[in-house]
Amino acid sequence: MGTICQTTLLAGSFLVFLYGIVPLLLYLFPNIELSLIFMSAVNWPFTNYSDPRAYGVKYDSRNFYLTSSDGIKLGVWHMLPKSLHESSVLNEKEFSTVFDDERYPVVLYFHGNTWSRCASHRIQLYNIFTELNYHVVAFDYRGFADSTGSASEEGMNKDAHTVYQWIRTHSNRTSVLFWGHSLGTAVATRFAADLCLSGNCPLGLVLEAPFNNMFDAVKNHPFTSMYRWHPWFAEIFTYPLLKYNVHFKSDEHIKNVYCPILILHAEDDNIIPSQLARQLHEAALSADRDSTFKEFSRTKKYGHKFIVREPELPTITKNFVKRCTSGI
Repeated sequence: MGTICQTTLLAGSFLVFLYGIVPLLLYLFPNIELSLIFMSAVNWPFTNYSDPRAYGVKYDSRNFYLTSSDGIKLGVWHMLPKSLHESSVLNEKEFSTVFDDERYPVVLYFHGNTWSRCASHRIQLYNIFTELNYHVVAFDYRGFADSTGSASEEGMNKDAHTVYQWIRTHSNRTSVLFWGHSLGTAVATRFAADLCLSGNCPLGLVLEAPFNNMFDAVKNHPFTSMYRWHPWFAEIFTYPLLKYNVHFKSDEHIKNVYCPILILHAEDDNIIPSQLARQLHEAALSADRDSTFKEFSRTKKYGHKFIVREPELPTITKNFVKRCTSGI
């Protein structure tokens, strides 16, 4: 009898904590949700970013730092196309000048939350790009990895501008392909829209595992599923987004993206449901934008971050870039 009472008490205490204390803490300390959205603190300690090839980057690459207009230091990797591997491109000046060769497209990669530019699934994708003879520029937003500052929507947009301007400074062309994953799709979409509105669209925009806006992403996230019945759900989970200006309204920004758009999503993505990606695609189509949606069957088990394992991904990427460059 005593054991049953003790078990009941423990179960009751856990439920009170889960459905009472946790929501209260989220409401009283809205910065907690902000930390959960960006998860910039999730990183391997003592990581040395100076040698990208030590993490599996296949071809010649370098690590360097840029400073944003508001004084934030950003960690960046530049990875060379396969054809330029070991081509005596060694110093910073030589690395920068190779951008001018039109034979090699440039991919600017926007990663999602958690980890950094050296995460293994991201490196697998970089290697696909370099095998296709593309330059790859990958960076960590403020607050992530070895970049300084704290993550925010406005700050991440500034970071994208800083890295893009560096590419443009070292190249006379505008043919830069944007590729975003998860949270990075929102950063890439907003920045692409900004550029298009200024008459300087990127070559194309690839959105891997995107969502339509942060409000719906939070509402449909596995963590919040247990609280959807809560009468204060909106106050608990929406208030922090409003307070800290975290909207990531990709479904609005995508209407101003005039370059070709490719949306990739796994049917079994349990972090961002594919329905949110479809809604984003529909928002683009509603504005007569050139958007293509490709969904991968749940039988492939790609989940949220392993579309990189798709055998046809190199061909899909190559065909999309070809379409972007040919204007078809």
